[in-house]
Amino acid sequence: MKKIYIDGLGLVDGHFSGVGQYILGILRGIDELLSEAKYCGEEVPDVYVVIPRDTRAKYLKFAFQHIKFKLLPFSFRTTAALWHRGKMPPIDLWCGRGTYIFPRFVSMPLLFSNYGNVIFDLSYELHRQYSDEKNAIFLSNAVKHTLKKSKKVITISRNAKREIESFYGLPGKDVLLATPATDPAQFYRRSNDEIESVKKKYGIGGDYILALSNLEPRKNLSTLVDVYCSLPKEITDKTSLLLVGVSGWKTDSLFDKILQRVNEGYNIISPSKYVSDKDKPAIISGAKMLVYPSHYEGFGMPPLEALACGVPVISADNSSLPEVMGKAGQMVNSTKPEDIKNAIVHYYEDIDAVTSSARTAGPEQARKFSWKKSAQVFLDAAKEID
Repeated sequence: MKKIYIDGLGLVDGHFSGVGQYILGILRGIDELLSEAKYCGEEVPDVYVVIPRDTRAKYLKFAFQHIKFKLLPFSFRTTAALWHRGKMPPIDLWCGRGTYIFPRFVSMPLLFSNYGNVIFDLSYELHRQYSDEKNAIFLSNAVKHTLKKSKKVITISRNAKREIESFYGLPGKDVLLATPATDPAQFYRRSNDEIESVKKKYGIGGDYILALSNLEPRKNLSTLVDVYCSLPKEITDKTSLLLVGVSGWKTDSLFDKILQRVNEGYNIISPSKYVSDKDKPAIISGAKMLVYPSHYEGFGMPPLEALACGVPVISADNSSLPEVMGKAGQMVNSTKPEDIKNAIVHYYEDIDAVTSSARTAGPEQARKFSWKKSAQVFLDAAKEID
């Protein structure tokens, strides 16, 4: 019986990042595939998630039916420190021989097992000016080392696949595509009552344009703030700019600009507390539109989530974003503020028709992406890794 081990540190991390969301989506897809196969009487591999010894309770809350776990002998903090410093002992000494998949760019040491890894994007190489420098240096060195023995690379968009093949000189057959997706049971347009209740919970009043992303330079939020403040007064008087996301790096100038603009009377707001995953669909559903002017993305989950909720989306036209958007929204050049402004104004001039179209076209586009299909890529990759 084949044994597949998936690094689960991103799943049980205290800060549940986009990587953690991706791991969770893939694992739920795998769980569904295993359930279907067992129902049909088929033989299935043993799938394990590798986690630190003090994260068992957190892992069990995900309630997978057919996915087991293996505990490392260290705490999360010690495991992360050893891994980051390159001092981690071979983990298959504890977990056993099998096929390992590392979904956080970089592998852990193995003594007698083969592996594949996930590379989400190449921002740390191609757009270092937007990256945290220490993390970029770490990834630049560590990913190259990982790829020396990696049998398969999985990535999340066709654009990222092309970049990885070109930058690292990898053959196309060894770089596989497993996109993220939305969960239809979670991301759908919420009722007006739920929207108003959630807005009240987070101290959000009135209409708003939504910016949903980590606060970091690559997301181009400084330009969005300027664009918002340049909109016609009849728009800014009745519609705020709502910034939702955790603070990343190189944000001092952004915060200074926001404070200055707020002092000038512009209605730039943020939720009163961290927005839970449970409440995010209602926050999205309540927006007049989502504007996402990012300079570069490996995929671009916020636009896809907004499409799934039937919300009008204005997105940058670079990197992977055209794949995500399809024809379900407006695309603009992230380096041309006037284009972003014109797109917002255009939406407002015909907001009822734009919203009506988004409620049909958005979910239709979002349904093109499936966690189950991407989970099958992981299982197929594991079969190909000796």
